[in-house]
Amino acid sequence: MTMQAEITMEPITAGTFCWNELAVRDLQKAVDFYCALFGWTTDTCDHGAMPYTMFKMGEHPIGGMIQMDDDWPEGTPSHWGCYISSDDVDATAERATELGGTLCCGPQEAGDEGRFAVLADPTGATVSVFTGGDGKNPQGVGSFCWNELLTNDMDKASAFYTNLFGWTANASEESPEPYSVFMNGENWVGGLMEMHWEGQPGWLSYVSVVDVDASCAKAKELGAQVCVEPSDIPGIGRFSVLTDPVGATIAIFTGASECCSDGACCE
Repeated sequence: MTMQAEITMEPITAGTFCWNELAVRDLQKAVDFYCALFGWTTDTCDHGAMPYTMFKMGEHPIGGMIQMDDDWPEGTPSHWGCYISSDDVDATAERATELGGTLCCGPQEAGDEGRFAVLADPTGATVSVFTGGDGKNPQGVGSFCWNELLTNDMDKASAFYTNLFGWTANASEESPEPYSVFMNGENWVGGLMEMHWEGQPGWLSYVSVVDVDASCAKAKELGAQVCVEPSDIPGIGRFSVLTDPVGATIAIFTGASECCSDGACCE
């Protein structure tokens, strides 16, 4: 969960998060919100059978957006999804089902970009896997910096992801709530948190910002609802969780080195 001011594109390795994508019914409302909040711009192109909107920071791709059509089940809420890089999508999809997961969308081509599949883990959280292209892994303010699984069964989720991607899961001794960090080799790759509320398990994506409090206030002005007010993660940074005007949930984050000039995150 480190931060840097300028966006750079880092290489992708298997088992790391490589893309975040918003599925939504009201594209324009989502575009207006995210471009105003993060300073993103958009670029729309044909992507397979449907137009695809790319969120960008300057010239760098940050994430994608697709419009949910009549093929989506009625009542499916707008949501952010995340992709994990795989050397072989088909083999990963097959292995996921062996481990108790479900194929929501079987392996298929993603236009000229590569190949993907959409899975649901045994606790019901959805995640995508991707192979191909050069991989897109932007880092810096305005980019996605963390993905965190919120689940009602940490043990079942941990067993699934560690066996599927070769991750390890290390329990946090600092967190007041049950929390583990997924490791891909020696690198932090994502988080795992026990839900203490009713709801559907899912992955929560974080965007790095210069000032969580200022970004949270701006998001509210733009029509977002605050799920978690700006809060400190001791020794790590400061975060907030929002529901955007189209109903998708997203988190924002500022690293400790960036937010402790006033002492807020330095204890």
